[in-house]
Amino acid sequence: MKMTGQSRIVSMGTYLPENVVTSKELLDEVHSERDFGIANTYIDDLTGIHERRFAAHEDKPSDLAIHAGRKALEKCGMDPKDIDMLLFCGIDRDWIEPATSHRIQRELGCVNATCLDISNACHGFSNGMSVGDAMIATGAAENVLVVTGEVPSHLIHDVIKDINENPTLENFHSKVGGFTTGDAGGAVILQRASQDSGIKTYRFTSRGRYAELCFVKFDHEGKRCGQMIMDKISAIMIRMHQSLISETYKALNWSPEDIDHLICHQVGSKPHHRMAKLAGIALEKAPTIFQR
Repeated sequence: MKMTGQSRIVSMGTYLPENVVTSKELLDEVHSERDFGIANTYIDDLTGIHERRFAAHEDKPSDLAIHAGRKALEKCGMDPKDIDMLLFCGIDRDWIEPATSHRIQRELGCVNATCLDISNACHGFSNGMSVGDAMIATGAAENVLVVTGEVPSHLIHDVIKDINENPTLENFHSKVGGFTTGDAGGAVILQRASQDSGIKTYRFTSRGRYAELCFVKFDHEGKRCGQMIMDKISAIMIRMHQSLISETYKALNWSPEDIDHLICHQVGSKPHHRMAKLAGIALEKAPTIFQR
């Protein structure tokens, strides 16, 4: 799917829980050295991810999104009543019904906003921005708040229990990818693009045949389960990136020399270096946050 952007980001908000958990601490929880002969520096060495944030046990995805959304509104001095659409794009949600965005609307005071949840794993937030952009393009909305709250630490506790109950090397490798994630909230406010700034294009592609490489679901007993096959996912992602980045340069009539910053999906050091190289961008122009 290809879209010409019609909106611009007028404000951003972020939220990080205070609790810091290191990669070494997670691997010590599953006794990686004792049970699998794998050093507790495995995640640090393989991905460059040294720590992540964990929310409090009682925190819901909407709680993190509310913090981020409030910051975005405060930064641009916008009255919450001026938000026309509120999109929540988290992987997890507070409940099945109603949309989690309704709680966020209530807590932020966005009483005039139409509410909707959009879920598409790591792509959810960019998908949410594209939906908001389309609403602005049609004139259906002037101000769109796109928010997310991610609390994968709830799942990480399940993964630790699963590995400890089934301590095989195969099970370890199929689950350890879940340890690369962390908790956070994020938000942007979109308005119609100006002559000087705005989103130029969206380009999306989907490969459903790879869905089993990374999933979270409930088994026949109602128990939450999942896996993340990191090496295969990364290889496929790099191939898709290579195709999309060249198409995007061509569509915009840009070259690598025109780029000030490349912001990659922050999955780890090796994919990051590879994506920057394929885009023709020097690493100093591709800032990272995945280490922390």
